[in-house]
Amino acid sequence: MKIKRIFHRFELCEEFKTDMWRMVPIETRESLQEYSRNLMIEYDCFEQVCKKVVDEWPFSCECNLTASSINHQAWIGHAACAINHNAPEDITRLAWRTLTEEQQDLANLAADRAIEYWKQKHIAKLKGDKNA
Repeated sequence: MKIKRIFHRFELCEEFKTDMWRMVPIETRESLQEYSRNLMIEYDCFEQVCKKVVDEWPFSCECNLTASSINHQAWIGHAACAINHNAPEDITRLAWRTLTEEQQDLANLAADRAIEYWKQKHIAKLKGDKNA
C-alpha cells in the first residue's frame, strides 16, 4: 500500500513543543550528546523510545514519515532523543558521529522496526481500525 503524504500545520506537530529544533545552553550540550549516544547504543531501549514517539507524536509522525524527502531513520532517532531527554537534533547528529559503524547499523535496525510499527498503525488507521 502506497502511503500518501500528509501535511499538518507546525503548531500541531508535537516536536514543535520540545527542544528538538531549538538551541540549548552550551553548558548542557556535552551531557545531552552523551545521553543521545548512550540511548542509541542501547538498541532495545532506543527502539522502545522510537515507538514511544510513534505513540505520542501522531501529527509529527504523519508529517515526517509520509515525506519521501526525509530520512526516516534519522528523523525518528532525533525525535527519540528529543522525547527521551530533550536533545535537539543537531546534538543527536553529533552523537551519531561518535558511534561505530556496527552501532549505527544496529541503531538503524531499531529505528526501522519503529518505522514499521508506525506504518502498520497508520495503515490500520486508514482502514478504519479503531485500535490503531
